[in-house]
Amino acid sequence: MLRKEFRLVQFRLLYPNSADFAQSPWLGLPLVLLYRAVFAAFCCGWLIGSVTYSQEHGPKWLIYLSNWSFFFVTLYFVCATIVTAIHYRKQRKQTECDTGNKVGNDVKDLASLENSHNGQKPSFAIDTSDDADDVAPDTYDGKASRVFPMAWFHEALWVIYNIAAVAALLVTLTFWSLLFRLVNDVHAVSVVVHGLNSVLMISDTMLSSIPVRLFHVVYPLFYSLSYIVFTVIYWAVGGTSYFGMPYIYPQTDYTGRPVLSAVSQICLVFVGLPLCQSVLFGFYILRVWIKSKCGK
Repeated sequence: MLRKEFRLVQFRLLYPNSADFAQSPWLGLPLVLLYRAVFAAFCCGWLIGSVTYSQEHGPKWLIYLSNWSFFFVTLYFVCATIVTAIHYRKQRKQTECDTGNKVGNDVKDLASLENSHNGQKPSFAIDTSDDADDVAPDTYDGKASRVFPMAWFHEALWVIYNIAAVAALLVTLTFWSLLFRLVNDVHAVSVVVHGLNSVLMISDTMLSSIPVRLFHVVYPLFYSLSYIVFTVIYWAVGGTSYFGMPYIYPQTDYTGRPVLSAVSQICLVFVGLPLCQSVLFGFYILRVWIKSKCGK
């Protein structure tokens, strides 16, 4: 598995079965839809609460990486709920079609049996192209009929997932290791935005069947570079933080500590992102391993 991860094709959004973006190796599809809807509602509520809590600072809520990242976590669960609902609807339709085909085949078999008792040639022995077309779909294996090709919204969900999961891990890691001691008051919103964000994403990674690729770190990379560019522009136009400082974070103090800022951005890109993507991939490997053991 690891050898395949280092092929250039893994940069692309290619996957054989889009059903894995909605299904779970442990839960039925209705339960996946339920927990993702609960997670989405939870995140939407706390996102609104975070904006409300910071309303005295106005639009400055938008300058913090933690808020950007929690927005992507919320966006992921909303989109994941929608995709799961779409797949659930398709699955129900396919089940109804399979049931209808099975009933039709039973009727044909019964008619053939009656014809054979009456001395007539069984209908299933008649070799015509029309009858062959009617029978052919029923010869497919059930698993093959449940392989759904990737659509554009599955690819979009995969990108959002990678950004949300890696950003959540990065925010949790940096906040509790570097910024926590600088905060005077840790309130409930802060715990959710900087802690439960990672718990939610890891939970979905372990509960769902969504795949993880090491090379998909490029998507969080583009996201992080966008934020770095934003911090530079915000600093250049004289923007300030909640506390009136001429920087958003101490690591983005381009005037007072340019060396620290440069080193921080380099570490973010070349250490933080690969580390968080590797942690995410580790949870994915753990899920696959547990599934393989449970399947024996």
